[in-house]
Amino acid sequence: MDDIGLFEAIYSQRQFVRYKPDPIPREAIEKILDAAVRAPNGGNRQPWEFIVVTDRELVRKIGEIYRDVWLGTFGPSSPPDESRVYRAARQLAHHMPDVPAMILACADHTAGSPPPKPGEPIVRNRYGSSIWLAVQNLFLAARALGLGTRLTTAHLRNEEPIKTLLGIPEHVETMALIPIGYPEGKFGATTRRSASEVTSYNRYGNRK
Repeated sequence: MDDIGLFEAIYSQRQFVRYKPDPIPREAIEKILDAAVRAPNGGNRQPWEFIVVTDRELVRKIGEIYRDVWLGTFGPSSPPDESRVYRAARQLAHHMPDVPAMILACADHTAGSPPPKPGEPIVRNRYGSSIWLAVQNLFLAARALGLGTRLTTAHLRNEEPIKTLLGIPEHVETMALIPIGYPEGKFGATTRRSASEVTSYNRYGNRK
């Protein structure tokens, strides 16, 4: 499990929709999640919970829920003018039941201050500023070990069956469903706007 340098991981990180069927070593998953929980977070409350799904039957069932939600929202087949981004997302939706593993990034609302009172509905996304930092750590650690990931949230349109399958209590909010595995594609440079195009100094729009 030799890893790579931080900046190499940042500059070569990509999201993937196709994964090899090879199982992921438990040691690699534990190393990735250990990196995730090192993330900065509000008040050091550490409101995250991570659920790793490697059981093939559970992966299939969750993948089918995700697939049906995505295709039910965007249509069962690709329209002629569908963008490359949506074609890739559609491919993932079709193959989500077959990914080698999944990680659900969750927020535990009892870890906050104050925690919700009994029967009080949770305020969704309240802990996003902490959870997304941990997810980025997770992604970079996975890249360092040669594992691909992708950020998905379509499952939120039908979250309850997944929570029931995995025994997730009411006070725990699922934030992202992350497929993970050895990618069939290659890591490499991504197309992004340059930092100079989106950076201002001292006043909005001052690029110098």
